[in-house]
Amino acid sequence: MTGSYLLNYREEMIFLVIGVLVVFPHAVEGSIKVAESYWTLKENELVVDEDMDKYGSKVLVPLVCGESFEGQEIIWKRDSRDKLPHKENKIFVIVEERQGGTYTCYSKEEKYLNHTLVLVQWRYRKIIKGTPEEGYIHCSTNNYSGFFQCFWTWDERRAGKVEFIKITRSHTAGNISCSLNSSAGSITCQDHAYCPYAEEIERINLTIYFRSNFVIETYYLQFRISDIVRPDMVHINKKNNILELNYPESWSTPFSYFPLTFQVKEIRCQKKRGCDCSIRRSSKVDLTQEQQWPFKKGVTVCVRAQDELSNSSWGEWNQYKCKKEECKRTNKKKDGLK
Repeated sequence: MTGSYLLNYREEMIFLVIGVLVVFPHAVEGSIKVAESYWTLKENELVVDEDMDKYGSKVLVPLVCGESFEGQEIIWKRDSRDKLPHKENKIFVIVEERQGGTYTCYSKEEKYLNHTLVLVQWRYRKIIKGTPEEGYIHCSTNNYSGFFQCFWTWDERRAGKVEFIKITRSHTAGNISCSLNSSAGSITCQDHAYCPYAEEIERINLTIYFRSNFVIETYYLQFRISDIVRPDMVHINKKNNILELNYPESWSTPFSYFPLTFQVKEIRCQKKRGCDCSIRRSSKVDLTQEQQWPFKKGVTVCVRAQDELSNSSWGEWNQYKCKKEECKRTNKKKDGLK
């Protein structure tokens, strides 16, 4: 059995308009109008895309049990409880404000035939946290493998969930799959056709539909892998008085084809405050592609990396601070040379 379908044929629309006059004769004279904008989110799910924000807003939404049931006597129920007065295959139901519902149709013997979940598009941003300036969904990847993750933060006042994910490339359908992570606050995606050695021309178009009760909120992002790449922490090793800055193990190879730029700064840490590389205590910040940095006594060296060939985000800071025993050995060596 296929899901309920939207009315695509002219003759069906004529039938439905006549149905408004018959089933809801008061609607023509009253304030209830026929919904002009509605679409199928996925099988058996219909989204009403009308301005339903005002108190008491109502629209008439057309539903169809199924093509093969035309001419049969149909029993309709809302949320499997409330029996509707309609007995036709094609009917209108009243949707008020943000109150949707599941409309199920049965044969006259009350055998299940089909159902449609009616949802309402919500133009506000309530289900997840964020701002238009800072964004609501944030995507990142630590290399050019074609894998990436997208994160968001639920508003604890809403019982939100992911209803549907749509992801394509700009001009082609692409071959991208996404799965919801166990935390339910992120998704992991893979572009199966992605080639890290070719120029990435087409952008990824990601649309996530979030649902709370019968409300749907739509969030849209567009990006390239190169826009969201963010290297993991740089590995720092000390050899004599030189710090070796090593590429993250997760970074793409060969490194000559995927070069990184290092941002380095030296800070003096206070015992009470500790060492926080993200706090600007040093006005001098150096950029280098070199993987060696001279170590100085009494300072903490902070290092992070960025893809040299794109203007994407910097990775997280890593730091190296001389340990007491190590510093003592260094000082003894220096004293012996005097």
